[in-house]
Amino acid sequence: MPTTASNTTATSSATATRTSSATRSTRTTADPESTATRLAKALRTGPFSLALRLAVRQSGLSLDRLQSHLHSRGTPASKTALSYWQHGHTRPERPESLLAVSTLEEILGLDPEALTSLLGPRRPRGRWLHHRSGTLPPDRAWARPDGLARALAHLDARPEFLHHLSRVASHLTISVDADRRLHSITHHHLLRAERDTDRYLVAFRSDHPTGPLQLPESRGCRPGRQRADDTTGFRVLELLLDRPLRAGELTVLDYTVLPGRLPDAEHTVRIGQAVRDLSVQVQFAPGNLPARVVRGYRRSVGEPDTVAELWVGASRTAQLTAVDPAPGIYRVRWDWS
Repeated sequence: MPTTASNTTATSSATATRTSSATRSTRTTADPESTATRLAKALRTGPFSLALRLAVRQSGLSLDRLQSHLHSRGTPASKTALSYWQHGHTRPERPESLLAVSTLEEILGLDPEALTSLLGPRRPRGRWLHHRSGTLPPDRAWARPDGLARALAHLDARPEFLHHLSRVASHLTISVDADRRLHSITHHHLLRAERDTDRYLVAFRSDHPTGPLQLPESRGCRPGRQRADDTTGFRVLELLLDRPLRAGELTVLDYTVLPGRLPDAEHTVRIGQAVRDLSVQVQFAPGNLPARVVRGYRRSVGEPDTVAELWVGASRTAQLTAVDPAPGIYRVRWDWS
């Protein structure tokens, strides 16, 4: 909260008055710079409430003026709502509230999505009330986030676009062929739109890129554009939804990716935002079982894995499963000797 100096204490000392005035002048001069620095950091790291509060402070606008500006632009929000958003008591989740936040970004002179990108998924309700919270930003999820940013830029997108659809449930089946190469990855996702959108962006990375990804089949979507950053091995795939989604709507997507028979001996899944459940099944070809399969988890790329062995069952399948998984990096790795 902004603080103001008390004006209730009077003094008859001219020296004290001059000193007090000088102090107030110094504070007035220093505060905008301090606020700007804190705002820049909050816009990078959050939380939303702090970023909004600092942006409002820097603008010099009262809640009355903000409310008036929002109303005149057709995206009204009450003073109570604005106050609650600033102090973290509530956060905007309904479509009309998200539109008001987008308008606030313009009124406050911020970049588009500077505030909305900090909101993350909707707060869990009902049976999901105790779901783990948190996010995994790109600079903690990937060793070379600059490559991801460049690949996304070719699609006129930024890293936060990856979260316009959040995963409620995510199930993957990895197929490893008789030549010990990663043959296909089948995805089954239950997704929720965090804002109005008509596409889903998916990021892939391999140390052995072999060219464009192939999608032989899909349901709920169809392949769109595909862009790569060859230096870092990133490839971003655009999936066009069967129908546009409004914020809060759910959809199911099924699609199979053929990555080009990669020699990779692992598959990694990054959970950037809260997910109800996650499963990764790796199925091996008959007569070609690995000597060992392990699962790993780490909170970010800069931390070591927590590792545990996985059993390969009669169906030649190893499974990583998690309910309410914490945001982080999940990995299944197999060794042939």
